[in-house]
Parts: sequence; C-alpha cells; structure tokens
Amino acid sequence: MCRALLIFLISALLAGPLLSADEPRIDSSDALNYMKQNVTVSGLVTNVFVSKHGNAFSNFGEKYPNQTLTGWIPAGTPLVSDPLLQELQGKTVKITGVIELYHGKPEIKITSKDQIVSE
Repeated sequence: MCRALLIFLISALLAGPLLSADEPRIDSSDALNYMKQNVTVSGLVTNVFVSKHGNAFSNFGEKYPNQTLTGWIPAGTPLVSDPLLQELQGKTVKITGVIELYHGKPEIKITSKDQIVSE
C-alpha cells in the first residue's frame, strides 16, 4: 500500500466529518426512523468484512443478518482495501450520509473519508 493512501486513511479515521449544526445525530438502533435523511449515526461496529465482489461492510448493533445499520463501501474505493477498516470492529463509530433501505435494512453508502469517525 502506498504511503499517501495510508496517510489519507489514517486522517479519515481521526478527522471528524463536516457536519451542519442542524444535522440529526442518532443511534444506529433508530436508523429506520430517518430513511432518506442525511444524518450522523453512532453505534458499535460488530463486524467488518469485504465481500467476494469487493464491497466492504461495517455492521452496527448486531452481526449480520440482525444488524441495526450497515455502512457499505463500494468495491474499488480506496477505503475497501485499507487494513485500518478492520480496526473499526468493536469500536463505537460515527458515519454520516443518507440512510437508504436495502433488503429491509437501513444502510449508508460510504464514499468519502469524511463520512467515518472512530470515537
């Protein structure tokens, strides 16, 4: 892994997202109540994994399939291959984005380092 990418990812984990004062901050267990809204969700990351198709998933609250929220990083995004992503498991993490429904479960698509903060 190149040094610039590693520095980029470390700063993503340490820096907070740029949030507006009126943006809701919620617990991952309340995510279903904020569909289609841009929010910051906080919760315990119970597991992190990369699928055979290259997408990365961070499940909150409970392990799949009982998670309260999933943060997913599309394949090809630099964050997918970063070993620091695995370090989120077991930590309280904030992710920011629009909550969408996928197979009956709330999720936030993560495409930027500004969307993830490890507490």
